[in-house]
Amino acid sequence: MATFTVFAFGTGEHSARTQNIISQFSQACTSPHAIVEGPDLLGRQVKPNVKNATRDVINWLMQQDSIENNINLTGFSRGSVTCIQIANRLKRYESFLERRQDQLTPDGEKLLRQLKALNLHLFAMDPVAGMSDKGDMHARVIPNNVKSYVAVLQTDEMRRDFKPQDLTRAIIRSPEITQVSMLPLYGNHSDTTKIKNANMQSGATLAWYSLYQFLTEHGTTLRGNRVPQMVANHVQGERLDLANNPNAKQLLQLYSLHHLEREHYLKSGLKMKLHDGMPTARIQRTLNQHAKYYVKNSYFFVNQMERELFKLAYPKAFNYLFEKNHFDSRFRDASASSQQEVINELTVLKQEDPILFRRLGARGVLDTHEGIRVGMPRGHHYLEPCMSMQQLFPDLVPEAVKDQAPQMNRLALLEMEVYRLSFRYQRDKSELNFYGERDKIGRAKDIRQEVNTLVNNQDLDRNTKYQMILDKMELHYRELVQADSNSELKPMLQRFLANHGRTYRIHEPAFPRVLLASFVDISLSLIKEAVGFAGNLGYVGGGVLYFVGTALQDFGRRTNELLGNLGYNPFKYIVSAIAYVFEGVGYAIKNSFGLKPLTQALTSGIQYIKEAIVRAIRQDVVEPIDEIRVRLPDLAQPLLENEHGINPARDFKERLHHQQEEFQHHQPVVGIETIEDRESEAPPSTL
Repeated sequence: MATFTVFAFGTGEHSARTQNIISQFSQACTSPHAIVEGPDLLGRQVKPNVKNATRDVINWLMQQDSIENNINLTGFSRGSVTCIQIANRLKRYESFLERRQDQLTPDGEKLLRQLKALNLHLFAMDPVAGMSDKGDMHARVIPNNVKSYVAVLQTDEMRRDFKPQDLTRAIIRSPEITQVSMLPLYGNHSDTTKIKNANMQSGATLAWYSLYQFLTEHGTTLRGNRVPQMVANHVQGERLDLANNPNAKQLLQLYSLHHLEREHYLKSGLKMKLHDGMPTARIQRTLNQHAKYYVKNSYFFVNQMERELFKLAYPKAFNYLFEKNHFDSRFRDASASSQQEVINELTVLKQEDPILFRRLGARGVLDTHEGIRVGMPRGHHYLEPCMSMQQLFPDLVPEAVKDQAPQMNRLALLEMEVYRLSFRYQRDKSELNFYGERDKIGRAKDIRQEVNTLVNNQDLDRNTKYQMILDKMELHYRELVQADSNSELKPMLQRFLANHGRTYRIHEPAFPRVLLASFVDISLSLIKEAVGFAGNLGYVGGGVLYFVGTALQDFGRRTNELLGNLGYNPFKYIVSAIAYVFEGVGYAIKNSFGLKPLTQALTSGIQYIKEAIVRAIRQDVVEPIDEIRVRLPDLAQPLLENEHGINPARDFKERLHHQQEEFQHHQPVVGIETIEDRESEAPPSTL
């Protein structure tokens, strides 16, 4: 198995002048690789970069004798999104060749087999699509040719147009195939790409170690088999050597330092720059509001890897403080421990990691004159499976954890799949309702919270929790079916349940019931739409007010941010007062002077009444069909890519265009030797 690596720079970056994590790793790489230079501010080079890099991968594959190969992709910012688009383009090219199997030469057939067997591994450093590509699904979808996906996400970046492909945006096409770790770290967009000053060292060091381990684990070779030198602005020569192969305790100490440096990273995110732009105000990234879906005990751990490192480094203390001291068969001698055993391990922890020990005061650990004291066992009714460490640092994971991974990981994978489904429904709303919320957003949030509570707080075994999650999803699906809901959440739940072996036959009621329910549905829907149309001022009017109000509100916020501490400057007080007036007026206009929230309340009430009446009239019977196990198409997104990464509507036009050309020229797709020559004849979405 051979390996090819792609390094992609961010906006405005270039390998000849940029000094950061991508430049250092690309310069140190001794195995076959390609470098993708950063696009300009408008992102005009993104698509050509994706096309050229994909061609480099294809040309490299043509030279390989092996069928199974590794492609490692890593980038920063738009470079990360470029890597995601490369993965999607390779998947589309695989589908392009697959549709023409009978026309391929032996070399073409070999390439198709190579593409099908390809193992892509993607490490994304704060993936931000930018304004030009943020709506491109190929910048969001992680296709099923990606076997491992890691995203480092910066919590303190606050510029509005720097929204990352986080849990709410990234779409994992096949969660049963792709390993996923999304790891928030403190700091702004670029704070982990190098050490900018002596007060912010931990984030970049963690990123450096993680990327090194990720690339080398999947076949990339680096000069001297060592971690490349870090770019460190605070030292003479601006380079810093790192020790190879840190253990779990050393990595955990870096996270302790990360918490100690937290205020400096936060200030970095708040720092004002001229190009940040007036009047746009800073806004906290949504991943901060959803932290508990990235890592359990999110008030204590910044990401999942830190939590797992604690579990591996100090298993008795972790089990007692975060897992309610439940017995863990993977740690037979380091779980369900006595208080004295936990205290003994905490004594060692205090010596090795004093920063972490002090933070454990929040978990009831007291350091008194009589010695260390702990209270009752705390935490969740949940044993940490350590999936991120198995993905990133498998050599640090005990064999017992790896051996039991299939059954231990099962619940966590299902939990994350539910979160992604609910966030996707919430995010992918209609373009006609860009400033409103979807009808079933409350139900989507309920699903998320119900599953989170069940997994963390119910004292049940993992298999029972697994089945209860499916039962909850089934209950929501039944209610939507019985209410004859046209919400896209219904087919999304249907597909989810089918993927997990639950399919159903729906027995519709007698015709008179259907007729009466339809009459009620149509009548109340018309009333709801009329109220919505009037309350949103004809939608267009509501949209205009929303934009105007948001602009005024942001202008006021940004002005106050720039003013900073008012001190004793009377001029600042006057300007600040005017800015607050702008904020208030903007908020009022954005909400149509109170009409918008009132309209939302009325339409939600009408929708609830309508569904309750329809459910009572129809009384549909939803019958499980245990023997059917079918992967249903994603009916919720009929115009997006299918499981092969193809947009059906666009692909139909492209295939029709290509078939017309083939008919005219009567030339088959002959294989690898003419890929470049026939590129202009291939559909635009292929090479």
